[in-house]
Amino acid sequence: MDLSLRLTQAFYEGLTRPQRFAEGLRLMAESLDSELAVFGIWDRRGLWAAWRQARKSGDDAWQYLIDDNRLPSRELREQLRKLPGSHWVRAEPPELLLSLGYPPSTRMYPLCRRVNAGRAEALLCLYRREERMPDTALLQAADAMLACMLPGLEPLAKLQQLAQGSRYLTHLLSCIRMPVMLVDASARILAANPAARALVEQTRKANGGKTGTALPGISPEQFAAIVRRACRADDKGGGSLVQINSGNTRPPLQVMATPVAANPALGSHHPSALILVHGPHGLDAGAHLLQQIFGLTPAEARLTRLILEGRSPGDAAIQLQVSVSTIRTQLSAVLKKTGAQRQSDLVRRLSPLMVLDSGYQLH
Repeated sequence: MDLSLRLTQAFYEGLTRPQRFAEGLRLMAESLDSELAVFGIWDRRGLWAAWRQARKSGDDAWQYLIDDNRLPSRELREQLRKLPGSHWVRAEPPELLLSLGYPPSTRMYPLCRRVNAGRAEALLCLYRREERMPDTALLQAADAMLACMLPGLEPLAKLQQLAQGSRYLTHLLSCIRMPVMLVDASARILAANPAARALVEQTRKANGGKTGTALPGISPEQFAAIVRRACRADDKGGGSLVQINSGNTRPPLQVMATPVAANPALGSHHPSALILVHGPHGLDAGAHLLQQIFGLTPAEARLTRLILEGRSPGDAAIQLQVSVSTIRTQLSAVLKKTGAQRQSDLVRRLSPLMVLDSGYQLH
């Protein structure tokens, strides 16, 4: 197979299989008499990066390194921007090899090229044992090989951006106590916190393993209809709230679908919906968080949690098995510690905190 075709195939498959991208680097390095090929691509703001390496070891075997976690420092990014993007140079930022974990004594001579990749920046370095600059024929061959890589760089940058955004979103959703998930118009889950995934899995098992996203009391077809309605309401800023009665003494399950606008700049080209579940399946303790923030006693925190769930002092007294006068004494202490004027003010002030995970720690 022609070398350019092999390179194009390797870099194309490397969009989703990093090992194949590194194998493409090996093909380049072998053809250009290099022992180390380093490729890096990163966001201009330094929010994400992807590094691929192919290195020839002592026994003539090649080792590959895939690293999507190491971000280039601001100083390194500024040094890299000084490299020309129109031709190869026998130079590199002094920090580059050290940042890749190579000792200062490493005697290899770089052949580097900076590349623009849409909203990202990229660098390709080929390290050779020969100190002299390669001849014109070798540089032309390097240009031809680089041309095989260029078409895939912008998609690679987009994939890395989306992956980073997904990691941030998943981390953010994991800080929320109630089940919450982001779904597209076809009801496919794009991101979800552990509470939501557990609830969906629990419902799937209760439904005998039926395919499709469902919630307690809501079939996959009904869930898909709720999501489609929310996505259509995207341009109007609307949403929907569905209440499912459990048929027992527990509070009803409330499912809120909020539209999320499409944002091509962030890689989102279609509207989606944020699904929040509130009720007996989604609302757990939170007393620890209330104690941590406001200095409430355990009994006061338990009472506050019930008040935020909509219980009256009488209902709280029955559930906590204390007298109403005790409840009123504790409620008075809660109002004083939280700075609330009355019970309705307490609910208004503290309800937003109840979406946070009970393991949330203040810093």
